[in-house]
Amino acid sequence: MKKRVSVIVVLLCCFITFGISHAQEQAPENLEPGTSGSGQGFGNQELLNRIEDLEKRINEMTEESRARRKLEITEQEREEKEKEVLEAVSRDYSMNPKHTLGLDYSLLYQYSPSEKYLGQPLIIQREIDHTIKHIISTSYSVLDNLAVSTSIPFVYRYNELGTDTELDETDIGDISAGFTVQPFKSGEGGIRTTVSVSAAFPTGRSTFKINPATELSTGDGIYAFSVTGNFSKQIDPVVAFWNAGFTYKMDATGLDYKLTDTIILEKVETGNAFFFGAGLGYALSYKVSVNSSFSYTYNFSTKYHYNQLAPAESGDDVSATISFGLGWKVSNRTSLSFGLGYELTGSGFSLTFRAPFTFVL
Repeated sequence: MKKRVSVIVVLLCCFITFGISHAQEQAPENLEPGTSGSGQGFGNQELLNRIEDLEKRINEMTEESRARRKLEITEQEREEKEKEVLEAVSRDYSMNPKHTLGLDYSLLYQYSPSEKYLGQPLIIQREIDHTIKHIISTSYSVLDNLAVSTSIPFVYRYNELGTDTELDETDIGDISAGFTVQPFKSGEGGIRTTVSVSAAFPTGRSTFKINPATELSTGDGIYAFSVTGNFSKQIDPVVAFWNAGFTYKMDATGLDYKLTDTIILEKVETGNAFFFGAGLGYALSYKVSVNSSFSYTYNFSTKYHYNQLAPAESGDDVSATISFGLGWKVSNRTSLSFGLGYELTGSGFSLTFRAPFTFVL
């Protein structure tokens, strides 16, 4: 485009020079001041009109060239765009440069209705659980492809059983820590891969150490270790992402959980879990992006050991969720994210809000 404009400018200059020289040669010597030949005047006017047309065309081509340059994005800008889209989904997909400190605030609301079977004769009551989590996370990029992180949840739970029984609890949840690594760089248009390893600690109120008639748990009460592979690929104008992972849960031992005066729960062999998910993200502009995703978790059977009863198993269980999200880039340091998730294996839903901040130290 630049070469084309340059050639037209040179031709225009030659054309103007030739036109002026030709006009001077053809001008009548005996033409008196204040008079002009109609033919000569017409020729000069036509020349001026052509020059104006050429100038107008050059200006249009220049503006077109500028517009094309604005639309062209570099590979670095492409990576930043992909990163912003994925940040609206999960921080596990983003890798910040070396010595970058990340602070992340997330707000999660979960609505989980269910049915509870009570007493003899059999009575079914509707149970509704509301959970609000304030999650504060930090991450630090040790290298360009290695970051360590930790997450602290503060949990509020409100439980309704029918219309007569209400319980609520506010306490810390299970703290987690881990690291994320990008094992190798991907070429232009390639698949970006990160691997996350994390551990959850039973710092919240354990499910096996409360009185269910008067208390609510804020944690799982066990140690859990997870490994997740995260993958993404930019297919203009869409970013495709998917993940898969495995969670190993340690057994809960040394329990003294009394079901009755004589029956005590002594040990729980918790079932491990396998999970995967996939989705698409689309940048509507340089500031706004949308995404949709699907996640699936398969939980293996859990076995309960009592002092006077034979062990009981819960059986395998699955859960699936479909989610929709919106990302809004407020500044170079912050992109706000909003999400809605709906359970496909139940009737619950969740709302999320996330505000990450990054600082280069």
